[in-house]
Amino acid sequence: MTKDYHQLIFEDFLKYVPSFLDKKFLFNKKVLVVGCGDGGDCSYFINQGARKVHGLDISEQIGVNFKHPRVQYFQDSAEAMGFEDNTYDYVYSLASMEHIHNIDKAFNEMVRVARVKGLVYCFAAPLWNSREGHHKFDLFKEFPWIHLRLSQEQILEYCYENDIKSQSLDIDIGCEVEFMFSEYMNCLPSHRYVDVCNQLKVSKIIQNTLWQESDEYLTIDIAHELSNLGYSPHELLTVSHTFVAEK
Repeated sequence: MTKDYHQLIFEDFLKYVPSFLDKKFLFNKKVLVVGCGDGGDCSYFINQGARKVHGLDISEQIGVNFKHPRVQYFQDSAEAMGFEDNTYDYVYSLASMEHIHNIDKAFNEMVRVARVKGLVYCFAAPLWNSREGHHKFDLFKEFPWIHLRLSQEQILEYCYENDIKSQSLDIDIGCEVEFMFSEYMNCLPSHRYVDVCNQLKVSKIIQNTLWQESDEYLTIDIAHELSNLGYSPHELLTVSHTFVAEK
């Protein structure tokens, strides 16, 4: 069975967690999942023996797909968490930071609520200036970086001209395009993530890196077009940011 994206990232997180004799890697640990969504990511921690898992998200659908006696959900902002300092052994976030506008506050909050010697793990992707930073991966495969190259109105016109429709029958294509330019995206350049994390008050930064995809989609013409708009090849090819630190 092919592993999904969330499972693969969780397994990367586990590389930084000491294993126990009973193989319950997170036995007796308290975990915070920032941007937990429907609760799916919380399930991984429960399955590895976590004593308590708190899920944080502003979504109305928070935790709808995973209920468990050791999981508690909080509908709150990552920029101003209502938790005490030094609360969690592990603070984990996957594919959420790219939606948070004040990443300075969010990263600092994640460090604040982590216990001394606790681990903070954050994987953000896809970042806004990447090829699929608009988050509508299946609609615009034939038009890379469409959200940087065309306006919202131009994209909608492109959809009508090319008979591009939403994959969901109850959602109009206009709503899909509007979503791409909504406040759901923070539209921040990749270097901001690295710069913010370099300033965090942690005892050890284990990883603070950007990952780039190959340049097969970045043709000479597209690179020139976007260069004139102020985007460098480095920025356009950077898809994700990974931050791992010990408080």
